[in-house]
Amino acid sequence: MSLCFDLTALLVSVIMLFTYYIRRNIFMKSGYYYSLYLSLLILLSVSEIVLDLSHADMASMSPRFWYSVKVIGVFITYFLTYIVLRYFWAVMNLKKIGKAFRIVILVYVLIMTFIIVATPFTGWVLKFENGQVIRGVLYLVPYYVGLFTFAIVLISAFLFREKLSKSGLLVVLLSVFFLVCAGVWQILYADELNIKLFPYAYMIVGMLLYTTLQDPYLYYYKYNLCFNERCFLDSVDNKLSEGKKFSVFFLGIDNMGLVVEALPETKRVELENRIISMLHEICKKKNVFIVDELSFAIITTQDVREVVVRVSNQVDKICFDLDMKKSLSPIIYAFRYDAFDSFDHIYKALSYVKDKKDRENENDMIVFLNTSRFDYYDRELKVYSAVMRAIKNESFTVYFQPIFNSDNSDFVSAEALLRIEDKDLGLIYPSEFIPVAEKNGLISKLGELVFNRVCSIASKYNLHSLGMDFIDINISYLQCIRSDMADRMIEIAKKYHLSPGFINLEITDKAFRFDENSTLTMNIKKLMDFGMTFTIDNFGTAAANAEKIVRFPVRYVKFDRSVIWNSLLSDKCKIVTGNMVRMIRDLNLKAVACGIETDNLLGVIADMDFSFYQGYYFSKPIPEDEFVYFLTSRLS
Repeated sequence: MSLCFDLTALLVSVIMLFTYYIRRNIFMKSGYYYSLYLSLLILLSVSEIVLDLSHADMASMSPRFWYSVKVIGVFITYFLTYIVLRYFWAVMNLKKIGKAFRIVILVYVLIMTFIIVATPFTGWVLKFENGQVIRGVLYLVPYYVGLFTFAIVLISAFLFREKLSKSGLLVVLLSVFFLVCAGVWQILYADELNIKLFPYAYMIVGMLLYTTLQDPYLYYYKYNLCFNERCFLDSVDNKLSEGKKFSVFFLGIDNMGLVVEALPETKRVELENRIISMLHEICKKKNVFIVDELSFAIITTQDVREVVVRVSNQVDKICFDLDMKKSLSPIIYAFRYDAFDSFDHIYKALSYVKDKKDRENENDMIVFLNTSRFDYYDRELKVYSAVMRAIKNESFTVYFQPIFNSDNSDFVSAEALLRIEDKDLGLIYPSEFIPVAEKNGLISKLGELVFNRVCSIASKYNLHSLGMDFIDINISYLQCIRSDMADRMIEIAKKYHLSPGFINLEITDKAFRFDENSTLTMNIKKLMDFGMTFTIDNFGTAAANAEKIVRFPVRYVKFDRSVIWNSLLSDKCKIVTGNMVRMIRDLNLKAVACGIETDNLLGVIADMDFSFYQGYYFSKPIPEDEFVYFLTSRLS
């Protein structure tokens, strides 16, 4: 019976090892351990077959040879348990295992190797007495160490289960189960029934791994034309462990989110395939990886600047050939070998690039990364977590900055300003958390919560009766592209019984990117028909210019702080600003001057026909209770 199990284990192990080498296209660390695992299993099966064939006729062979084969089998069995541990660590891509823990494992391996190797001379594990092989005093120690090793595998799998799929975690559990059962059987019944299951159990585990965690096609992207992110990380890890010098660069498409929405699936696939083919020609197939849709990672040992320029030129040509020159533009992040010294840096670079869907500056087609850039990225991730907590717990606060009439410096309104004070990061300003919220799809939820909070405060204190003509509430242009945005805001205003005319919504210049038939414009029109008014912020910068403001239905135009302060630079700048204000007046709109902080600045713009002033010169943003006190004290 044992011979059948051992022959099956040998045959299947040889087939698996052969087919694995035939199918694999790239050799990973996990693949190295898997190959070693199958090789040792073949040796174990051969040793057990030798023992099976000779067991019936011990007299015909040297007892000491039989004893030596038995000791070798014990050694291989023990070493296989260690390989199982190292294999699962490689699969889970564990990098931060404590040094002390590694030392403990190494000591165990050395001690057990010494015990087994010394057994022919000491009889610790197996004794040879009177022509018979009997168990030594330390016979069970390899099995106990095996159980300890399998326990480490289970603990690692549960601690780092996010690195495994559900099927992967199941394979770990089943593998340990089979091997523990085989060990128990070996201790209790193998000698008595002459049926040994260790090789067979290891074969079952090998098959489980081959069909799940070690399937060569797991390293391919969905179209099977290119290697994937997992393969990229393993390749980088291998090169770093071998001490090789190499550079990495990441190729993406600028404004990726808009590109994916605009291009049909067939066009995206065609573009992706063309780029893959081009990269294979320039950088070789084994060095090209897809890490996200239309986003690639490339490993190179050549001069990274030279390769990046060649790739960039080819992407331009591909976009032109596919008649997409106007809508697509490549962006490349390069990471030279002398800019990183650990796997963590590469992993951070990958996370950074996947998170960046558009270029940082207009001219940044190629960005050379270094480790200092990740400090900013780490801060961004922390801010993202803080925004998530603020939304979940509604733990943000609203400040109010008063707005004054330019004719008599009398208070008329206030702008509601969001502040997030996080337990870990402290006070975070909108200039930092708003871009993070917009980029990660949180701004709509955050904006609605703030709108609800401001309406609640306005209703609670009846702010209109305290001398406010209207309340200025900021909304993101991304909020406005939601089809239900207008209905939601109207519903909130009605809930708090607020007059629509009391609510003025302030939107940034980015709204000008959308045409008259867009959802954004339809939402604005619906809110205006309800009775709300609008302010365009940041006028004088970026897209907020005179030509476009004519077509946008707003009542107030808020001049950007930089435009106001430029009036101090020269008489020409002052004339330009004054003429823009008069143009706004001629359009029957009201102009708001932001950033008034000094007596000198107020004196320069005093005769420019602004309708309202806002800035630290008059009042800084103040919290809810102070703002209410400010209003009530004015009336008294």
